[in-house]
Amino acid sequence: MPITFVSGDPLLTRMQTLAFGYNAQGRSETTPFITRLADRAPAAFAAYAKQCRAGRITSGGLWLWTEMQPNLLFLAIRESAVSSTRPRHIETALLTLARDYRLYNLTGIAIAPLVEPLDWPTLKPAMTHWLKPCPLPVVVYESFTPGVVAEG
Repeated sequence: MPITFVSGDPLLTRMQTLAFGYNAQGRSETTPFITRLADRAPAAFAAYAKQCRAGRITSGGLWLWTEMQPNLLFLAIRESAVSSTRPRHIETALLTLARDYRLYNLTGIAIAPLVEPLDWPTLKPAMTHWLKPCPLPVVVYESFTPGVVAEG
């Protein structure tokens, strides 16, 4: 299935699942996107933090919250809230997603921006490499523009 690259507001996606990058400690982050998402789904962030404290989440791992639409897929791509995003953690999460999407019952996924705009040119080939062979419909947000619907 082809990957669609768009700009817009991932919170307005029509896909079944919204994936986004977060930290493996479950600590609060303050980016505009994460702040808006945490305001919409505080229970998801609390449950994720509990899983982190219990040692069930590691960097490069995935965790799915299915109690809302879209479902939320936490991608643990940072060690902590103040550490930088690691390409190896992103690639591990993408590999796991492409390999195990059936285990999570995923039928379509939107991926919020995972890196800063300057780092995007190095991440895009990795995303294409891991996700293009997967038959799962994927929409990747290259940038976050609040209030703008990106998909048709």
